[in-house]
Amino acid sequence: MRSKSTNVLQGIVLLTGIVYIVVGFSFYVSPYRVFRLFSSSVETRTVESAADYEGRSVKTDEGADLSSDDWLKQIVNDEIISPLYYVFRVFAALLLVSGIAMIMPLFDPLRYRGLVYYNGIIYPFVSAVSMFLFIHSQKSINMQIATEAGKGAVVWQVGHMIMTSLAIMFTMLFVLTAIGLIVTRKQAKQGKE
Repeated sequence: MRSKSTNVLQGIVLLTGIVYIVVGFSFYVSPYRVFRLFSSSVETRTVESAADYEGRSVKTDEGADLSSDDWLKQIVNDEIISPLYYVFRVFAALLLVSGIAMIMPLFDPLRYRGLVYYNGIIYPFVSAVSMFLFIHSQKSINMQIATEAGKGAVVWQVGHMIMTSLAIMFTMLFVLTAIGLIVTRKQAKQGKE
């Protein structure tokens, strides 16, 4: 019979595995739909541009509403985005497999404790820190561009919602797994489940 602390760790491991499977599968099947789910409305923006030949300011509309077919055509035809898209899907499959691998510690928590450390501590920690750094650097670069361009520039203060959501999710998984491993550390040293 397993102890309550081991059951808590197994519940956290199960949650982590389910999250990895759902996120990995979603991004593997259709990254476009996942990004579309988390995107803010960017259908039409008004941007002040340079003055025309008579000195009047001119406003331009930029449409950013792409259909699924247009987006996929753009991927196939772009030499940078196309490999990026397929590499992204490979990493989504890797996350899916990592989620499936989290089933093993449910059967033998002592034997697969290293897997829990890797998939529950190291991976979410590195992912969360990287995403928070990317969000911060994006905001810094946008602020710098807006400052250099002057008053007419649009400042994008908001980070991408998908990156913020994933960073928070990975941080929560990291904290929960760390708590679960700390609670079961004494039992693991004694060789008990």
